[in-house]
Amino acid sequence: MKDLEPNILNDYEHRIARIIEHYGDEEKFPRMEQYGIVREELDSFLSAYQDILDSEGTQRQQLTLYGVIAVLPVLVLSAFPEESLPWGNKSLFVGIAVGLALAFMAKGVRMLVTRYRLSQLKKEQKAYAQYADAVDQYLLTKSL
Repeated sequence: MKDLEPNILNDYEHRIARIIEHYGDEEKFPRMEQYGIVREELDSFLSAYQDILDSEGTQRQQLTLYGVIAVLPVLVLSAFPEESLPWGNKSLFVGIAVGLALAFMAKGVRMLVTRYRLSQLKKEQKAYAQYADAVDQYLLTKSL
């Protein structure tokens, strides 16, 4: 169950801030002045970005929600006698399939909404998004 606990210090906001603090003095590190940004507003952008990422909830909350969604059709079908359902004794499997389909659709919608909100934030604050990407890319090229 420990795997389901979020690692607060390993999220996007803290990762970018740690990279800036650790490598910010190096010569080839991206400079905020080149992008025309200031640290306070970058922190605000990173916080807003992380808030969008966290809007789906913790992994435990997500699994609970999708589990409940997956079980609902089975519960609804169990309220009717098996003989009155068009699938007969296969009603349980139909309910499970419908529940899983609903859970996957809910997850897909949530993912699309999150991606849309992130793209809107990146579009509105393009310089901050480009700087954060440059910082992230710097660490990738440094580790190679």
